[in-house]
Amino acid sequence: MKNLINFILNHVHWLLFSFLTFSSSCLLIHNNEFQRSKYLVIFQEIEGRICLISNGVESYINLKTINTELMGRIAVLEREARDYKQKAETLSKQFFPMEAPEYENLYPDAFNFIQARVVNNRISRMDNNYITLNKGSLAGVREDMGVMSPGGIVGVVINVTPHFSKVIPILNPKYQPSCKLKRTGYFGNLLWDGKDSRYISLKELPLHATFNIGDTIVTSGYSMVFPEGVPVGTVEDAFKQKGGNYNSLKIKLFTNFNALSEVLIVVNTLKEEQLNVERDSDE
Repeated sequence: MKNLINFILNHVHWLLFSFLTFSSSCLLIHNNEFQRSKYLVIFQEIEGRICLISNGVESYINLKTINTELMGRIAVLEREARDYKQKAETLSKQFFPMEAPEYENLYPDAFNFIQARVVNNRISRMDNNYITLNKGSLAGVREDMGVMSPGGIVGVVINVTPHFSKVIPILNPKYQPSCKLKRTGYFGNLLWDGKDSRYISLKELPLHATFNIGDTIVTSGYSMVFPEGVPVGTVEDAFKQKGGNYNSLKIKLFTNFNALSEVLIVVNTLKEEQLNVERDSDE
């Protein structure tokens, strides 16, 4: 209490000055229409700026939740899109029975999706790049499951623990998935040269394969990892491989690996059935 009294006594002139200034301002604003209008304009401007900053901070804080909700919606839309595709194929075969005999079975869509978030992203090395996700075996993740972003292909799961999974991305020469030209169907394998994370090459494309700069590259569907048609990128350049038997295409990737955050893990529900039938045919 003594310290408070001493503080007031030592600063009484400043406190008195502040009180008189505040009182004068209030009287001036209250008794003068012009000053009151100016005050309201300034006050509203300050209030608006504070609200703008507050909304910006709130939006940033909620960004993680929004991203998670968007990825959930993308997973649902992916499923719905494939369901619609299946229904369209069914209707097409009903109208063109010669192309689809009555005894032909129509299998349900094989792919589902698990949402996951990137917790570690190492893409600066030539042959040891990997990505860690926050979903593991407890969420249904298994080895050899494909991983894709909202933009396109990412990689494949190579190791799983109860709560995490390790992904080898296409930015690693050890993983070379089969992809094709969407427009013409000619296919080859992706191979990263270790230089730029924005680009990758499509190797072993036949010399007679037709393509244009700007053509879209998608997954071929020739593996059990990805469904057919997952976006990869667009053709930027082309050159002949050594030996002259194949072309190689420079592809600009849709996936931005330097800003990768939310992904979808691709679950092939018919994988075991396909493995069994292929195993039986090899015996």
